[in-house]
Amino acid sequence: MELYVHIPFCVRKCRYCDFLSMPADEETRNRYVEALCHEIEYYGKVFKHSSQREAGNEKETIFSGSQQIETIYFGGGTPSVMGAEALVCILECIRNSFDVIEDAEVTVEINPATIDKNGLQNLRENGVNRLSIGLQSANAEELKLLGRIHDYEDFLSVFSDAVEVGFKNLNVDLISSLPGQSVKSYLESLEKVIALKPEHISAYSLILEEGTPFYEVYSQRPDLLPDEEEDREMYHLTKEKLGEAGYGRYEISNYAKPGFESKHNSGYWKRIPYLGLGLGASSFMNHTRWKNISDLKEYLQIWGQTDFENNGDFVRCGQEKEADGTGKCCPIYEEYERLTLQDEMAEYMYLGLRMSEGVSLERFEACFGRKMPEVYGDVLKKLAEQGLLVIEQQKDRVYLTDYGMDLSNYVFEKFLIL
Repeated sequence: MELYVHIPFCVRKCRYCDFLSMPADEETRNRYVEALCHEIEYYGKVFKHSSQREAGNEKETIFSGSQQIETIYFGGGTPSVMGAEALVCILECIRNSFDVIEDAEVTVEINPATIDKNGLQNLRENGVNRLSIGLQSANAEELKLLGRIHDYEDFLSVFSDAVEVGFKNLNVDLISSLPGQSVKSYLESLEKVIALKPEHISAYSLILEEGTPFYEVYSQRPDLLPDEEEDREMYHLTKEKLGEAGYGRYEISNYAKPGFESKHNSGYWKRIPYLGLGLGASSFMNHTRWKNISDLKEYLQIWGQTDFENNGDFVRCGQEKEADGTGKCCPIYEEYERLTLQDEMAEYMYLGLRMSEGVSLERFEACFGRKMPEVYGDVLKKLAEQGLLVIEQQKDRVYLTDYGMDLSNYVFEKFLIL
């Protein structure tokens, strides 16, 4: 099982960002840590209780199954804006509440301008073994346009400090197809990052998300963005240059040196159960997906109490949503959905096909009791004829071609419309 911990705070909102994030004062951040630890402790007890029920052969709940935590991911927002001591406190609470395996992958997202060498040392000494550094671009004008609070020199300093204090698993984020960006300027950023030899590089194309300043401006002025030909050139150059440097593309936008693929993110694409903790965090386990409330004031009110366990059985309340048909979930859940067999089969396909290794025919049948060609035979045949997908029966593998990766959204839609 995996844990995702959402830290919704940042110094200021970037102009392209639609994540659940916001600036907050120190008092609010401190209250959030306290509330988050209460939530962690609560779910720790829920899982232990569920395990005891199973041992007594009582009815399973959505929390039945493996209790061991294999990965922990602090995302945001900007987790590093909390300070290393707060993150270490949260991590200690997790270890006290859950069965975390000894070599668990523990990742923290950081912004280069929000942590110093001492903070990095503190994280490293307390079990964080992977950092994801949000560079986005090495170009000063592009960083300013994005609304980032750091410059390239800040990034170089943090990267160097991270290596010096002993981090051996570093990811760097890059974004292409930015307003005014040329193929040349993107390639310069990419080559600068490659020269540093991080273990992992995530390279995304800009998506204009509704509700962001970027959307308001550039959805009306697409001429200010790189055209489709330039976007595709940046995309293909990314794969070419990273491949030459020894990075394998294991997912549409993610590249790693051998053995350094993100275990946590791979778990999402392989549909490994995960529990989301914190404001607006999502969870998936036992045929069920749900999302925590996104209102910070409500979150702090509910989880800020030390006597929260007496406010009702939150977990049972979530499950009752199905039966009572009200559509109203319990106070801690904003969304709650019991997946159908069709939902789960579709997810297996469009999430798994994001990965270069693709999906397993045998595992599909083991999970759902039906053969993949029986369910998606016509779709698979058509995609294969179009050169988008390869079916290797003997190798138990179905995967996208390079062309299929280029048109992945088109491919995924085919599994959603059945």
